[in-house]
Amino acid sequence: MPKAQLVRKVTLPLLTFYGLGTILGAGIYVLIGEVTLRAGTLAPFAFGLSAIIASITAYSFARLSSMFPRSAGEAAYTLEAFQSKKLSAFVGLSVVLIGTVSAATMVRGFTGYLTSIASTPELSVILGAIIFITVLSIWGIRQSLLVAALITVIEIGGLLFVMLVAFEPEQLSSFSFDFPESPVGSIPIVFFAAFVSFYAYIGFEDIVSIAEETIDPTRVLPLAILFSLIISTMLYVVLSIVCTVFVPASIFESSEAPFAAIVEFHGFNPVIMVAISVIAIINGALIQQIKAARVLYGMASQKFFFSVFATIHPKTHTPVIATLFVGALILILAILLDLITLAIITSAITLVIFMVVQASLLKVSIKSKPLTSPDILVPVSGIVLNSTLLYFGLFNT
Repeated sequence: MPKAQLVRKVTLPLLTFYGLGTILGAGIYVLIGEVTLRAGTLAPFAFGLSAIIASITAYSFARLSSMFPRSAGEAAYTLEAFQSKKLSAFVGLSVVLIGTVSAATMVRGFTGYLTSIASTPELSVILGAIIFITVLSIWGIRQSLLVAALITVIEIGGLLFVMLVAFEPEQLSSFSFDFPESPVGSIPIVFFAAFVSFYAYIGFEDIVSIAEETIDPTRVLPLAILFSLIISTMLYVVLSIVCTVFVPASIFESSEAPFAAIVEFHGFNPVIMVAISVIAIINGALIQQIKAARVLYGMASQKFFFSVFATIHPKTHTPVIATLFVGALILILAILLDLITLAIITSAITLVIFMVVQASLLKVSIKSKPLTSPDILVPVSGIVLNSTLLYFGLFNT
């Protein structure tokens, strides 16, 4: 009997919704309040800065994914560039850690929303959420992504609803940005808030982990990265402006379910918004689990990690053992760590891995003939910006 393998079923629309779903579910439903509290009226600038840095990083992912369309993603790019299995394994495990910590962050956010309307034990909510996403991840990639695409449409509808509810034109005339007396004083504020909000952009890089299940990956992967990042950036910047201008900061100080609190503050029943939010967040956690399991599979199939994780179920064509392992890690992290700690850990590790990916593109570009200017200048600027954001995030809190 031939060994079961991954199958190519994923199209450009499905892959775009996959990336968009994890970007939106990963951050904005959970962290909009945290970023607004830290940056105040400068929050839109923080989201804008994060978008610029994410876009530069996305270029490196788009280029490398078109050259090396493999499920191991960042680990595969590192191996191609530096020919080091140890470095590649380190990068791959870091990516798995990012996926599991990020999923745990979303499970915590899911718990905050659900317990805001129902007196359910926190542990029961966490356990139930993780069992649900693990079963769905094992079910099949096409089924998982169809569910994710449907939920992503609901997520976008929820964000548009919050914008519509919060928008009060009469407040625009009295609004002003609260800049410090010295313009230099704005820099650490905006950069630290950008560091936190950068978590909200994590997800576009997850697209590359579906490379071996994507139809025409060298064309589809870069386009899906581009489309998902453009749509999410537009939504984030507009939403951060709305939350800064029309929502009192006290709303975010007193609630772990920010969008539900905004809707309730403006006189609407928060239950519908809670329902949309928990669906959006659980969608993000699902996609992060899929990504982490695929990276483990990709590393194992390329023989620089435990071969057991390369096992594919003959009926579902999914990496079952890798998926179960990731689910167990998510459970442990979700129980042990709080929301903001999980988000900061995710952002810090992600920025380091992004710098490695950009260095990989730089190394591959230098070895290739002829050299192209964007493949040199873009990763260099990305490394500088990522390291700057990491510095302000970790040492100027």
